Amino acid sequence: MRKLVLTRDGSFGSFAATDILKATIAIIYRQRLGQEETESLANRYLHTQEQKVRLGFEFPQRRDSFTIGRLAAKLALECHLDDVLPNDVAIGSGVFHQPIIMGASVRCCELGVSISHSDQICVAVIHHKGHPIGVDVENLAEADVVSVLSDVNARLRQQFFKLSLNEYEAASILWVGRESLGKVLTTGMTVPLKLYEPTSVSEVEAGFKLSYKTFTQYQTQVMAIDKAWLAMTFPAQTKIDFGWLRGT
Repeated sequence: MRKLVLTRDGSFGSFAATDILKATIAIIYRQRLGQEETESLANRYLHTQEQKVRLGFEFPQRRDSFTIGRLAAKLALECHLDDVLPNDVAIGSGVFHQPIIMGASVRCCELGVSISHSDQICVAVIHHKGHPIGVDVENLAEADVVSVLSDVNARLRQQFFKLSLNEYEAASILWVGRESLGKVLTTGMTVPLKLYEPTSVSEVEAGFKLSYKTFTQYQTQVMAIDKAWLAMTFPAQTKIDFGWLRGT
């Protein structure tokens, strides 16, 4: 688990920076967890309601993905709030199937959570609801590259070219960026994808930054991690110290 260091350039109003500008990320490498260890952690960290849900899945792959996702979220929560027992808190689903934190603690009610997983990696971020963050991790299939790039304009393609990114890398960055933006907006991929198209892509310390015309209030930073791409979408005026990435 890593506590993210967030700062702001300017503000849209008054807020308690020490409360809102705080987030914690947990990354689980799925191949490092055996079945026995996974079950042990599930019994330790998951709420009885989460246990009931996961044991209700018919297919083992779906059950494992749910379990690892919830474990990542609980590990991040344990680091974020050291006075809350993770198994006292349930992470349920909202009306748009987004994960939501449900717990007796007033401090938990102030928090939001974003969860994503690929075949190899699971990521969860705990953040304050007043400072939304969406996370996504993907390993894009080669067969999807053409369809992802099919409606990308020439100007954006040229920006990717100038950054020496090949088509697979460009498509992966666009796809994972869209997914993380959709999570912040709680729209998912249910709106025309053109709305999610970035106006610019630039190189930053952690990887690449996407900026948007339609959603100017947000930015997305995308980075390569292990064999996947990790994207985090957060307010455009926020800066995150990604030094934690070097320790993963």
